[in-house]
Amino acid sequence: MSIRNKLKEREEARDKAAQGAGGGINAGLPEGVTRYVKLGQELKDGKTFVPLAEPDMWFFYYVHEDGQFSPREVYVQKHTCLHSPHAAPASKEESPDLFDQYVKPNGSVCLSCRAKAKRKLYFMLPVYDPEYGTWRVLDLKEFHAGKLIDDYDKLEKAAKKFNKDYTLVGDAVVIRKTADGKSYSMESGELDEATLEAARAFIGSPEINYEELANFRDEADIREILEKATDGHVDKSVLLNF
Repeated sequence: MSIRNKLKEREEARDKAAQGAGGGINAGLPEGVTRYVKLGQELKDGKTFVPLAEPDMWFFYYVHEDGQFSPREVYVQKHTCLHSPHAAPASKEESPDLFDQYVKPNGSVCLSCRAKAKRKLYFMLPVYDPEYGTWRVLDLKEFHAGKLIDDYDKLEKAAKKFNKDYTLVGDAVVIRKTADGKSYSMESGELDEATLEAARAFIGSPEINYEELANFRDEADIREILEKATDGHVDKSVLLNF
């Protein structure tokens, strides 16, 4: 069997595991629903969630990807940068230092960094989805995460005027597409106390496995991606020496 077939089998195995086979990441969700909220589809008219972590505790990671939207072209297939954290910050105090550790590419750790593939920052906002009674994540580009963090801070600041100990973590919010359709917004929402209590049980839960959610690939997979990348968008000479 060729290496290409072997790699295809590995890809299919990952997809099968993600769909819940053998207790995969989407286990327990209805067919067709994933842990990742479908931003464009599910947030179109607004949807109520319960944030499970404050912004300083959101998992962040980097992605290598390159392409254009119109006309749609992919120069470098999207994949997680190996020079990324494998877990969310353990504390608010740790968060800035952890961020600084990964802000620059590291070619000694990640082949795509060494090949100078474009590298972009993403965040995962963990939420409780009352529609399905379990946790999910909003996988957000840096720009969209920044918009939601701004709204998060405004909501929390307003509430703290009446209760200095208030936190938006464990409370209801509505997240929706902005009017111009270019990003997302967050506003206060409403849920009954029983639903909020169910949501709070997932705060800090080890069940939310960010390492699995980020789908880190091994070097063989990444090498294959870089070999297939459009010439001029990565330095393929590193494939001969790494």
